[in-house]
Amino acid sequence: MSRWQAQALSTIADSAEFLVLNCSKTPSRRQPVKHALYYALNLICLKSPWTRQVPVPLGLAIRNVVDFEAEVEGAWQRLPHHVLGQIKRHGPDCLIKFGMGLLRMPSSAPPILSYHHGDPRSFRGRPAGFYELLSARPAIGQVIQTLTDRLDAGTIVAFAETKAYAHSYKRTMMEAFSRSPLLLKSAIEMCVANKLLPLEPTGKNYTLPRNSVVLKFAAGLLAAKIRRLFYGLFIEKQWEVAEAEVDAKPADKETFPVGLPERSKWTIVQRPSRYRFVADPFPHPAGGLLVEALRRSDEQGEILHIDASGERTICTGPGHFSYPATIEVDDRHYLIPEIAEWSSPRLYALETGGAKKAVSLNLSTSWRILDPTLYRAEAGLFSLFGNRADEGPDVLRLWTSPDLFGQFEEHPASPIRISPLGSRMAGSVLRSGGTLYRLGQDCSRGYGDGLIAFSIERLTTTEYSEAEAGRLKFADLNGPHTLNCEGGHCLFDFYTEQVSALAGARRIRALISKRRARRTVPTT
Repeated sequence: MSRWQAQALSTIADSAEFLVLNCSKTPSRRQPVKHALYYALNLICLKSPWTRQVPVPLGLAIRNVVDFEAEVEGAWQRLPHHVLGQIKRHGPDCLIKFGMGLLRMPSSAPPILSYHHGDPRSFRGRPAGFYELLSARPAIGQVIQTLTDRLDAGTIVAFAETKAYAHSYKRTMMEAFSRSPLLLKSAIEMCVANKLLPLEPTGKNYTLPRNSVVLKFAAGLLAAKIRRLFYGLFIEKQWEVAEAEVDAKPADKETFPVGLPERSKWTIVQRPSRYRFVADPFPHPAGGLLVEALRRSDEQGEILHIDASGERTICTGPGHFSYPATIEVDDRHYLIPEIAEWSSPRLYALETGGAKKAVSLNLSTSWRILDPTLYRAEAGLFSLFGNRADEGPDVLRLWTSPDLFGQFEEHPASPIRISPLGSRMAGSVLRSGGTLYRLGQDCSRGYGDGLIAFSIERLTTTEYSEAEAGRLKFADLNGPHTLNCEGGHCLFDFYTEQVSALAGARRIRALISKRRARRTVPTT
């Protein structure tokens, strides 16, 4: 099986027994002339470490292995009678289909689960990811569904999204396959509990593209690569921070929980001259605000406290600091900045004149975390929202602990969201109109260009659920990227894009600084 399929099975290895039904032959129905360019594209773009063939993973509790050849009925396959007899004898809760072709559903079999890399509300059929990129969609849907005799139209028991990279089909699908294993455990739980997601698979049924369509697709990829190269060489973001007074809005599932006033009522925070930009604003408990400030000297970030008396450095070092999230515990205030480029999360005690390192946050595994955000529930449960740096910003995980300085264990529902839309944190958990909201970044197109609010419906040691409640995006600026509100006073950031002949050189210098920081133990 493919590596991503084997890894999916490994995620349930400790909680399941397996009956392996091994189809030794699947007939090929290729049309080499009509689809020649697609097969060439497949060879170039879809062959990756995630699709490489590997053995069934060791450590699975395998009851039996049954080899068979499927019966063929036109374009469809059927399971032979002796295989159906083995299924009846062993009585599995569900079957998981990897590979094979179109399969007729046997009436006596348990539910058969199958992956589909595409959002079936818009894209059924195949090939995975191709028509989404051709249509300039920002994300690729992923589902696990129960099979029916109608192609990609079964009930859906797991859903996720991954980013569509307009310049790279290979990168798009590598990211899709790398996230696929994360869906299987929850899909089986939903299937066994006879639950489903309210998603209707009513999209168009696509087939393999003709050669002319592949040429159009390739031209689009090339144009996107040229645009990306030009952007990297000559365009850079100019981040700024603003503050504004807002009126509290009642909780409303159809609107964003906070409404920002028009730009004329914003107060722009002055940027100190030795920094290229400021971003990621959080309120400081003593007044003023905390921000990430990017040094001109080496393109690395540090944390500043800015108030009416000026600015002072709170956290600095050869490694990058950003996203200065805070939390209050027993009348003491702590800072948990993002330092994922060089360390797992660390807590800093906010004191007069600066911050003092308290302890490394006690995670059961020392992951490096993007935008770590702590929240303390009224019952005392501490929750940590964040993304593992090795997975990237589209997989949001959750850890909990009864004590800020105790061990944080990963929540049973984690990961709680897999999508470029809203999986990266964008500020502290917000309470509005009696409802808790989690704010996430919209990373589906441009980085830092808009927010999505999710109402937290359930947060306990065993359960977590949320629902999208609204979106916020500026009409004439890019952003916001981080938003924090306290007592009707809001802090937020935004950016404009500027042409600079030095943009590419600064990006290269920043990369060199990051690599140097990874090899150095920073002083704080």
